[in-house]
Amino acid sequence: MFKNLDPQDKSVRPFKAFKNFTSNNNDSGSGVFAVSAISSSFRNYISGSDTNTQIVSGSTTTNYFALPTWNLINTMFYKNFNAFYDKGRPFVEVGSTFESSLTGREKPFHRLSIQDFSKQTRELHDTAQIISVARELIGEEIKPGSINLSATIGSVTYDIRDDEHGNLYDFGHSASFAAYKSSSFDRGQGVSTTAATLGSGSEVGNVFYEQGLLVITDTGSYKDLGKQGNPYTLKHQSTQTINEYEFIVHSKRNEFNFSSNISLTADRKGFIRYEQTESINTGGQNDRSWTYRLFPSGDQPSGAGTGSFPTGQMTGVPTKIDGVTNTYWNPYVTQIGLYDNSGELLALGKLAHPIKLSNEIDTTFVVRFDV
Repeated sequence: MFKNLDPQDKSVRPFKAFKNFTSNNNDSGSGVFAVSAISSSFRNYISGSDTNTQIVSGSTTTNYFALPTWNLINTMFYKNFNAFYDKGRPFVEVGSTFESSLTGREKPFHRLSIQDFSKQTRELHDTAQIISVARELIGEEIKPGSINLSATIGSVTYDIRDDEHGNLYDFGHSASFAAYKSSSFDRGQGVSTTAATLGSGSEVGNVFYEQGLLVITDTGSYKDLGKQGNPYTLKHQSTQTINEYEFIVHSKRNEFNFSSNISLTADRKGFIRYEQTESINTGGQNDRSWTYRLFPSGDQPSGAGTGSFPTGQMTGVPTKIDGVTNTYWNPYVTQIGLYDNSGELLALGKLAHPIKLSNEIDTTFVVRFDV
């Protein structure tokens, strides 16, 4: 009992799913850890003289050196960022005269997914602290607006949040930060965007959602956030796109109003023929079905209910149980299978309770599953 589905009865709906995570400075093995970044000259660079952060995960120890780390985040996220906005452009204009005047190394932020930087400020100084979150803890990205970083320096505990636009700020001064954004973030509208006039506004750094990086750029009270010896707890939500598949299955009246279930035949003998899939030795009669596979060991479907059924042979008797051939008999639907063109079962939907088909009206089922 198969029926082709109309293409119009198939649909896919993507939606975002979020999951909460909590980690702290003792969870480096889980993929959350903090490292230092310090600017200096690469001339005659010797790693042995550089500041080094060691991250231990199980039996593996990884060294993160401060100077290469600083150059990495500068190249990826900060270099020429403010120079771009001195031109008064709130968006990256691909193909513009200014865009084409910069080399690939001068506009790395252009290659990232964020297109509108008008609500961000980025200032990387000579030092920074970076908290890295592993890919398996962020999915596609950290959900904007979900970051809550509780960090302690000495006797002071700071509550650091993100504003959904890539900025990290001290939640204890949220009012001043809101005022700061409403004035100083007005890119390209007559407000100077140089570092000297941006003010503080309790903006302490940036978060790069897709990369899972929190960068503390403040060089004042917040400069030691995340440093080894200073405890912190990070709460955030990961993001994952889930695809919901929906299939609408129509059963017209009188359609599927029969059953191929062998239990509907008298003494459980029936018309059902299961093609043989393995060779059996029955005196040359190898075309019969292995129906014994359908019954428990020791059961005898030929009527007596005793003995065994080892040889796999059963001859169907065309006698059905009284009533199942009646016009008013209707089977119940308990599950719906979805198959591909080669007849392979791909998905099986089970109803919460059996649904009786009707001889008078059409019946429609909706099958949904998430991938």
